[in-house]
Amino acid sequence: MAVDLVLLHPPSVYDFRRKAILYGPVSDLIPSSSMFEMYPIGFTSIAEYLESAGYRVRIVNLAVRMLEDDKFDAEAFIKRLKAPLFGIDLHWLVSSHGAIEVARIVKKCHPQSRVILGGFSSTYFYKELMDYPEVDYVMRGDSTEEPLRNLLGCIRNRVEPEAVP
Repeated sequence: MAVDLVLLHPPSVYDFRRKAILYGPVSDLIPSSSMFEMYPIGFTSIAEYLESAGYRVRIVNLAVRMLEDDKFDAEAFIKRLKAPLFGIDLHWLVSSHGAIEVARIVKKCHPQSRVILGGFSSTYFYKELMDYPEVDYVMRGDSTEEPLRNLLGCIRNRVEPEAVP
């Protein structure tokens, strides 16, 4: 099924199944694994907002799929997805490796599609992220539903998105 936007939640470390990595404590307040397998709640509000505006959105939790199934081939799965825009969350800095690697795979499989990153860390490090050839846009700040709707409108209408804040 083709959609307008695929929102991907990457594992913190993309190749965690192939490498033995010793992790230190992530937080003394919130028990969590090194995977941060829960996607940001903003994905649901973005999807609801965009769907009410007539866009089709799919949320994919790659982290959980990779964690639950050792044989899950994330790259083959991404290759089967069809969308003009892929959004990847980079909320916490610890997820940088996974987010950039998933962006690289999306661009490899879908060179004509655009890749956007968003989240706290993306907002802070937007200049550095824009240096990566696999990153087309960084959605900065909180409450990005309307700017994302504007961007999708530009993509749908084949208009360059310079006017999108």
